[in-house]
Amino acid sequence: METHTGLLTHIKVFKEKPYAITGMLIWENDICINCVIKNRPFATYVLSLPMHQYEIEVKGNYNSRGQFDVKHMRIVNIDSYIALIGTPE
Repeated sequence: METHTGLLTHIKVFKEKPYAITGMLIWENDICINCVIKNRPFATYVLSLPMHQYEIEVKGNYNSRGQFDVKHMRIVNIDSYIALIGTPE
């Protein structure tokens, strides 16, 4: 499993039913990583986060389309908002 850490910049819902697929872009240094989330609790959590504010560490693998399939994630810079809503771990 690979690990990437970067700034969350964009979130998009691709599909909601029968199972959720959500995409997000993470900027790690000057590289844009296109991530896809298939886990509904992770997707719901990411949708509640403001963009351009949180640094996220994601673990997973690349799929055949070149998207990073997120299996685990955590917030690196925890503030009072994250302390209030909790973390996805």
